[in-house]
Amino acid sequence: MTKSFDAEGIHRFLTKKDRMINPFFTGRKELQSTIEFNSKIIGQDYLKDPNSNPAAGETTIIQGPPGIGKTSLLEKIRQNCIEQLNDDAVNDKIIPVMIADPANLTFNYLGTRIQETISELDNKITIAKVKEKVGMALRKISSVSAFGAGVGWENSSEDKLVFPKNYTILLLVDEIQSIPPDKQSDQTKVIHRLHSGSNRYPIFPVLAGLSNSVDILQKVVSPRFGRGAVYNLQPLTLEEVKKSLGKFIDHFHVKSTPGLTSEWGDRIGKWVDGWPKHLENTLAALGHELMATEGKLSAVDVPAVKDRATQFRVEYYETRFESFKSVKKIIGEIMAEMGPKPRSGEEILEIIGKTIEKPQWATNTIKPKIEGLDFDYLHRYGFIEEVHDLPGTLYHCPIPSLHSYAVATTGSPLHTLAYTNDIESFRKLLDLGYDINGLDAWGRTPLRIASEINWGKLALYMFEKGAMLDPSQKDSTKGNNPEINHLAKDHVPDKSPSGSGGDDNDFNPSPDFGM
Repeated sequence: MTKSFDAEGIHRFLTKKDRMINPFFTGRKELQSTIEFNSKIIGQDYLKDPNSNPAAGETTIIQGPPGIGKTSLLEKIRQNCIEQLNDDAVNDKIIPVMIADPANLTFNYLGTRIQETISELDNKITIAKVKEKVGMALRKISSVSAFGAGVGWENSSEDKLVFPKNYTILLLVDEIQSIPPDKQSDQTKVIHRLHSGSNRYPIFPVLAGLSNSVDILQKVVSPRFGRGAVYNLQPLTLEEVKKSLGKFIDHFHVKSTPGLTSEWGDRIGKWVDGWPKHLENTLAALGHELMATEGKLSAVDVPAVKDRATQFRVEYYETRFESFKSVKKIIGEIMAEMGPKPRSGEEILEIIGKTIEKPQWATNTIKPKIEGLDFDYLHRYGFIEEVHDLPGTLYHCPIPSLHSYAVATTGSPLHTLAYTNDIESFRKLLDLGYDINGLDAWGRTPLRIASEINWGKLALYMFEKGAMLDPSQKDSTKGNNPEINHLAKDHVPDKSPSGSGGDDNDFNPSPDFGM
């Protein structure tokens, strides 16, 4: 019997906005398997010899720019562990403990989180004997870690053998880059204790954070990581994106067919740059439309999904500018000068230096506002990222659409608004006198940007108001511009026979930088 569309579940997903609530996340299977394998080896080594210090030096780091899916990955690993705790056929058990606030990672706080995990897992474990052993293991570690003033785990008066056999604690720590930059802080002492083996207990630390996490840890803890201990997350493949959509369809009992699901998977794959955050936002946009169609994918309006997903994307990109919102154009100038070609760190530093010393940014009123705009800021907020598949150390913007959006800030507000398909807001800005044919630092007009993104109706509106793709071309006038004549067909197709719209609605997030 076909299950009814889970409208309530979709509603929870849309309103709770908890980035760890992602039951359809897929991808990084190899990394998940490696962490699971290493966890079990640590538990087996402890069983053979409790004095062997099996977790010493085994710390694993997962790092990457914002939106690459670190938190979702940790949550997926946690879910995998819970599933295995409820599987009688699995002998080696892994107990997941999540830490989301490493800035407060003292020994006492760790003890508190372990105690909280006992209650959290008690509601999720269905096998009585497993529930008992999980509680025993966590209470053992909690009692050891909670002794006062961060003295540490050596204060335990209990026998280490109380820790159950064939069990490992997997300590999943998110946002590790937020630990204080103080070598004598309690947080640093906890990280050092974990990396040195947690007083010989089978506790496997997996630390996730931004791309600068390893650098921060090296400065404050100076750990020696083992070979292959650092994982730099890469974008999802098209196949992983399509699997995530399939899980989304199945999880919420969306009415679809294999062909239609595959068609949507290809479309979304073109939209999201392989970026898990974009995928999450696009699925949220799809969820909004499914609520209106009672879960019928064939009835969903493709342009409406694209419109809402792009709105989410623009809002997300705006958070990258953080404390430089009032002068975000300077970031755009830096990104424009970088261009699409990977650059060395030295080249980027030179570009930053030259840009911030330009007369318009060096005034007494503006210069204080751009303090802190440096290589580390661009790295931390995902504007630049190391290219991991090239020799040497080179950097680029990991998301082409972010690169393009940042450069658009060097134009007028019309340039960034061209991303949103908001005709009414565009009209209001035109009424204020902004130049519809102004250029950004890559020489693009707002119409050029709208046409790259394939906003047909917005592009047609711009054209009617006198917009040009290239103002230097004197023949780019109404009725004599082949590109605009193509857009003038409205570029929003009728529903295809499958009811899912046509492919010329797809958002190309990787515009041609060489124009």
